[in-house]
Amino acid sequence: MFCQHCGKEIVEGQVFCQHCGMRLVAEDNVLGVTPSGDGRSKTPWEDRATNGFFNGLFKTVKEVLFSSSAFFKKMPVKGGLADPLLFAMIIGTMGLMFLSVWNLLLHDSMESIMTPEMRSAAGRGMSDSIASPLGTLMIPFLLIIWLFVISGMLHLFLMMVRGEKAGFEATFRVASYSVSPFLFMAIPYCGVLLTPVWALTLAMIGLRDAHETTGGKATAAVLFPFLFCCGMMVLAAVLFMGAIASSFGAMMHMYK
Repeated sequence: MFCQHCGKEIVEGQVFCQHCGMRLVAEDNVLGVTPSGDGRSKTPWEDRATNGFFNGLFKTVKEVLFSSSAFFKKMPVKGGLADPLLFAMIIGTMGLMFLSVWNLLLHDSMESIMTPEMRSAAGRGMSDSIASPLGTLMIPFLLIIWLFVISGMLHLFLMMVRGEKAGFEATFRVASYSVSPFLFMAIPYCGVLLTPVWALTLAMIGLRDAHETTGGKATAAVLFPFLFCCGMMVLAAVLFMGAIASSFGAMMHMYK
């Protein structure tokens, strides 16, 4: 018999490995998770009693980023909000702290790769606020507010397309674990561009597998805010051009 954590040989029947000290997992539960009646099981982070704090955190991040579909298919849709919320606060705070450091050290060059919207006064103000000492202390609290707001929006849009099957808690869990790509903010320049794309992709996969709905409905729920904004911009442009055309026609009629 071998330890599932360090791979060294151990005596059968032991509870803890004498080499690494980790709690041993039964052969029928190699992943260190407890199956539930619906075929779902605890994430490594939620089963910290078996995996340990840091190992559970690392394994969860690894599974979310590189085995996302398998992770969300087995992720429990119930079990409380505290564990996924704490996970998102830890990973999100680490990522935003990295962003804060790069913003201070490489402010001008990083600003040059941002979109016009990100370079707006509001965007710069938010970035500078995060970089300030008070803003740094507020990061965990802002993350909590952001998670509940974004989860509420995603769940509402998912209900609009009739893709909601597992309740708000499942959506909140998806949003929380989809924060994993925030760690890529540790990479200057490309990290700030990669993070939102990867996070949105994980949200689509997570909603699809957690709610057991179609990929189209999950994608629509995630992209609806962007599609709505684009639609409103197109409508505003059409109305604006129509108003100009109408005014021009009226002027031409007056000079006839």
